[in-house]
Amino acid sequence: MNLAVFGKFAAVSFQKEIAYRFDYFMAVLNGFLYIFVFTALWRALYAQGGGVGGFTAASITAYAVTAMAIRISFSMDDTTIAIKVRDGSIATDLIRPVSFFMMNLAQCIGFSAFHTAARGVPILIFSVFLFKLDIPFTAQGTALGALSLVMGYLILFMLNYLFGLIAFWVIEVFPFQLMKYGLLNLLGGSVIPVDLFPAFMKPFIALLPFQHIFSTPAAILVGHAAPERALVMLTEQAAWVGIMGAASLLAWNAAKSRLVIQGG
Repeated sequence: MNLAVFGKFAAVSFQKEIAYRFDYFMAVLNGFLYIFVFTALWRALYAQGGGVGGFTAASITAYAVTAMAIRISFSMDDTTIAIKVRDGSIATDLIRPVSFFMMNLAQCIGFSAFHTAARGVPILIFSVFLFKLDIPFTAQGTALGALSLVMGYLILFMLNYLFGLIAFWVIEVFPFQLMKYGLLNLLGGSVIPVDLFPAFMKPFIALLPFQHIFSTPAAILVGHAAPERALVMLTEQAAWVGIMGAASLLAWNAAKSRLVIQGG
């Protein structure tokens, strides 16, 4: 798929989101609610001082707001593939002379671009002034954080893509989606920083990709991860991008072999 076609798919997805104004206002309200709840919770827990998990009251607040802003910005419709398989409209996608994977990626980027511009960035800017966040901006940290954001987004997209492809094997994918949401909430780092988990759980968490979706970019952007550690985290992210990419390719080839289109 060339860049112009990729951009058109993304633009159409962006424009579709503009139409749902009520959903947008509710989503903004929901985002502020989450940030108020979690910042209040972390400030109360760190009010007595201390440095649990390498955080202070100020740094845990900056992390919580940044991680939640990333999560909001990474919003994407993860039900599209399952719906298309169920109603048969995926047959239309398959006859298009474009990559199914890249078409879905472009649509997700358009979806996320709207939520980044309309929700993620405004909520982050508002929170910086409201909570007086002290986020260190350095050229190196910003560059590493931007790279981490890109790879975190790709990991989340491919995770959603793989769960969407389950629809080729089962009629109802909701239980699998529910399991994914639970793992993302628990291990993704947007609710509880990974550094605060008990030591015995960290080796298990390290074997999964979830922490590299929200936690790694947030830790790098707020300066919680030192440059040396940030480079290790980026290497791990890159490895997961490769693993998830290979898994997506294998899963798509297996899914196509199960597809039977009747009529036409």
